[in-house]
Amino acid sequence: MAGGDPDLCPNPAAAEIALRSFVEQFEEGLAVVDKGGRALFINNAAAKFLDGTHLRLVDGCLRAHSPVDSMALRRMLAECVDRTGGSSIRLVFDDDTLLIAASAIRSRGPASVEPTVLLRLIKPETALMPSEDALRAQFGFTLAEAALALALLAGNDLAACATARGITMNTARAHLRSMFDKTGTSRQASLIRLLLLCPRTIMGQAA
Repeated sequence: MAGGDPDLCPNPAAAEIALRSFVEQFEEGLAVVDKGGRALFINNAAAKFLDGTHLRLVDGCLRAHSPVDSMALRRMLAECVDRTGGSSIRLVFDDDTLLIAASAIRSRGPASVEPTVLLRLIKPETALMPSEDALRAQFGFTLAEAALALALLAGNDLAACATARGITMNTARAHLRSMFDKTGTSRQASLIRLLLLCPRTIMGQAA
């Protein structure tokens, strides 16, 4: 995993430990597979999807729940490698959805090295939101503003947020204007997009 400019990474061993810890504890599912779907690496979050409902491993290869979805998955991987680019699919189940984005990994080794693909696996309904503490630290929000921001990020409109928080619409609008000022935004859509990009710390240590 180590590599790059030695001047920019004077301690590659420490960097590799940190990167492995990040990948294993990252809340988003990450996997590396070959063109045929053979799993080369699966992080902890991605392993949770290998339950037979979403995905499964068959002879070490990643497959979807249904033959149709498995075919779509294999086609996405093949196209991704052949075009050395990216692609994505959406797998829909009885009560949830799994989004899979694929990116071809360009090898720096010899041409004979087997091409690989990085997969990102996301369930929209369980995607983690930034914490109140993170929003306050990043943007200087008050407790009330951070709580309102999280309510907006959950998909509620301002009126529903005000009702849930037990505040008037005038107070909610005042909080919203203050959040615009503190984030340098002027529209609710721009504010929400910025808040979703708020970085989160990786807690704990890899096993």
